[in-house]
Amino acid sequence: MTQKIAIRVSLAKDGKTPVRELMYDGLKVGDISYVELIEFVMQATSSLRYEVVR
Repeated sequence: MTQKIAIRVSLAKDGKTPVRELMYDGLKVGDISYVELIEFVMQATSSLRYEVVR
């Protein structure tokens, strides 16, 4: 399985502020906030309910 979507978290130049970046296939799509990250995770886990084989 290859990883297409990832969240990369690093520290800003000040060494204290976290920087969250949305990555697609190894390329940076954009910066995301903490709230956007939580919403993204909630949406992804919510969609898993449709993956259940009946």
